Amino acid sequence: MTEYKILFVDEEEVSLENFQYYVHERNSDQSVELTAMVPHDKLDELLEYIENENFDAIVTDHKLNEKKSSIEYDGIDLVREIQARKDNFPCFILTGWDKDAVENGDDANIVYLKNFEDPEGDTHATFLDKIKNQILKYRKKIKDSEEELLYLIKKSNNKNLNAKEESRLLELDTFIEQSTNQPSALPSHLKGTKNLDELHKMIDSTDELLAELRELKNG
Repeated sequence: MTEYKILFVDEEEVSLENFQYYVHERNSDQSVELTAMVPHDKLDELLEYIENENFDAIVTDHKLNEKKSSIEYDGIDLVREIQARKDNFPCFILTGWDKDAVENGDDANIVYLKNFEDPEGDTHATFLDKIKNQILKYRKKIKDSEEELLYLIKKSNNKNLNAKEESRLLELDTFIEQSTNQPSALPSHLKGTKNLDELHKMIDSTDELLAELRELKNG
């Protein structure tokens, strides 16, 4: 039964075959569905494909354009764009140039040597275990966010939320919407939050007052 849907991106066929073999050898419970592919030339095209397929994690080569110059981005660009759209989404970079990937990337913890060997013994986590673990953590974050959002929505029905709670409400809704590709869960009356609206009114009033003072001074 498939529990984890993973994409591996590399421009070299031999690397794709090696990773497919690696996952096959460690997927005895058939919990992983792996897609291994050569990347699109344009980043937007690959991002659209990823969004439509709803993968649980992305594993990418670092220098995607090293052997294929038509590719207009590298693995760091890909990860950066994915996580800009889905904060903390599980991404991993495989490379033979880990020093370069660590220096130029945003998170050293997601960089792994391409020619890695899993440690032996049941007490050690394999690379595939680490991918699964990050997927589970991401799913838990979504679940926890949904529960907190529901709590705040219910609270708003009984009394007004303070400014911090309203800000958190919008933050949670945005995260869930981006992470699940689902429409906003917020009722329409909560989209224009009261305290945030009042803050904007205060700012507008301040600008008007300053304008009037300038006119009096100049007059």
